[in-house]
Amino acid sequence: MSTRKIIAGACVTLLFAVCMMACGPSTPPEPEAVATPHFVNDLSALSSKTVTTIDPRAAYAATHSGTDLNGHAFEDQPGMQRHVGTDRMPAVEQLMNPKAAQFANFSGSLLDKIWGQLRLREEDEEIARLKLPTELKPVILTATLSPDGKLQEIVVEQHSGKGIIDNLIIDVCKKALWSPNPPKAAAQPNGTYQIQIEASLENFASVTADHWTFITYMGIKVL
Repeated sequence: MSTRKIIAGACVTLLFAVCMMACGPSTPPEPEAVATPHFVNDLSALSSKTVTTIDPRAAYAATHSGTDLNGHAFEDQPGMQRHVGTDRMPAVEQLMNPKAAQFANFSGSLLDKIWGQLRLREEDEEIARLKLPTELKPVILTATLSPDGKLQEIVVEQHSGKGIIDNLIIDVCKKALWSPNPPKAAAQPNGTYQIQIEASLENFASVTADHWTFITYMGIKVL
């Protein structure tokens, strides 16, 4: 074989190799890094499913059957409740009859004052140490307010079964049941106001081995 033929064959082989390298399958390029990160603020963009947020008040209600949460304002119908207090010292206020719901601002202000006094007293040493029986009944009392909203009389309609709780609710109501500007339309024919209060306490959480916080239930009727 001549030298010219050998060189020609080598050239063909080299060209073939170069062609295979250029025309063969190539590796896909690496994706370029995004210069600016994208923060997802709308969680619904991550999925077509509805995004459900957790309402801590609803979660609390789910563990206490019979509650009907309506935020921090009463509606104008009886049975409406609102949750007040804190996670440590929760409380429930309820409008218990149509007249209480009709005058919701008046009713709510009285319940708020009762709760303000109760949350202070529930931290008293003698109260905080109480492990209450489960069969304790609500304290029910009827109060009479004068035409100008001052407390005139309290009559106990039902005792709780534990004297210290009866005295607690009575003392609190003596301080809390007043109104600087009661609605005249809510008054009795003689101009006075008849208010019925129902209140009860349950042990809620143990702070120490012998100290408790309570969940407090308060209801009001305007008679």
